[in-house]
Amino acid sequence: MESVKDKFTNQLQKQINEFLDHECFQLNTLNPATPYIRPIRKQDFASLDLSKPITSFEITSNKNLLLNKLLLTIYEQDMLFLNKSFNELKTKKTFKSFYDSEFVAKGKVIKPFLENRVFQFLDNEIEIIGHWNKDKLISYFAETIDKQEKLKNELCLTINKTSNKELACKMLLVQMAPDFLSEASAMARTLSGSFCEEQSELMKIFIDEYGYGVHNTKHSTLFENTLNSIGMNTDIHFYYDAYLPTSLMLVNYFHYVCSNKDMWFQYLGALYYTEASIPHFNKQISILLKQILPSINTAYFDEHVHIDQHHRRMINKLIISSIDKYGDEIINEILKGFESFRFLQSIAELDLIEQIEFMEMSNKKQTNTVYERKGEKIFFTEEKNELTLSHIHDESELFTVTEGSLHFHHNGIESTLLPVCRHFLLNLLGLRVRQKEQKIGDKYRLRRAL
Repeated sequence: MESVKDKFTNQLQKQINEFLDHECFQLNTLNPATPYIRPIRKQDFASLDLSKPITSFEITSNKNLLLNKLLLTIYEQDMLFLNKSFNELKTKKTFKSFYDSEFVAKGKVIKPFLENRVFQFLDNEIEIIGHWNKDKLISYFAETIDKQEKLKNELCLTINKTSNKELACKMLLVQMAPDFLSEASAMARTLSGSFCEEQSELMKIFIDEYGYGVHNTKHSTLFENTLNSIGMNTDIHFYYDAYLPTSLMLVNYFHYVCSNKDMWFQYLGALYYTEASIPHFNKQISILLKQILPSINTAYFDEHVHIDQHHRRMINKLIISSIDKYGDEIINEILKGFESFRFLQSIAELDLIEQIEFMEMSNKKQTNTVYERKGEKIFFTEEKNELTLSHIHDESELFTVTEGSLHFHHNGIESTLLPVCRHFLLNLLGLRVRQKEQKIGDKYRLRRAL
């Protein structure tokens, strides 16, 4: 007999499958032409365990990548995207389809369950011990940021050590794109209603984010200028296939706490952390980018070094007034938001560091490393020009190209050509089959050696 838990999980899987049937998920492409196209590996959902949330050990898993891509789609159906190619008939049709009310409703049904599966682990990860009052909270916030500002950023250090520093810098910008190209959209969710002086204080920050109504000084426009200055694409989600799960979590977390009004005080804590920590980080990033990419426009990062110090003081004032008004009962919520986003930010940086190191390893020529086989050899044969969308192998697996050749996409910017007999370990990737001229037929073969 089917248990209640199994029945619930099966129903959730059915609802997700119905959502995935939409045309926006059907096209396989590394670089979607419009924000209304969301390529995803639908076949991977069949093997996902949806009966329980992810754990802290699954943050960089394929499961978390897939669930966060779904969540981002659902959140962004509340936002308006008008692509530069909107006048094309095909784009207008996909626009109407993406915002179709029935499709949106299907997303809203599964949204709370996806949020639970993606963010529930934070309840176990963040433990608040002892009694906290206003003075202790404000002092802790200041001390935490002060300690961070005495440290050099590990991500910057990693980029400086890579053999292809320009590519590593662009990989960083790719991971920033899902947030910065539509910056402060989550914040916009919090501005309606009526909540006294705090509402007006938050509006001041929002106005800053949108450049005081001047498009050229809007923060997302400044980031577009950064990408443009080094020849990168500025279209929303052009680099969709290269997003890491942890980068998507940063975007989704703010939509999560902003769209669920009962999490308002957690939002205040998370907002304080991001605004307070950005100046030190962006100052280092700006210096690094200028050193490695002399032609780059760093106005986006330079602006945040200045303005977010001001925002930090404003949010500090907002938090103090909220505690004075609503009591110490809200302090744990504020602290949880602060620590949750601090944790997610640290994991995202580590994830990108590992991806950069993985890119470095993948670009190296054949080594004589000996690997122990853990199972039977498995062969894969694919058609020429077949594309495998990016996904994550939760355990490292060694592959060898035995016929033909393929393009290995591991950074969102460029691919590595892997010829016959080339070994490679899989992590996050996109593969496109390439036929060697002298080879007869239109197949390539991969052998899984581990």
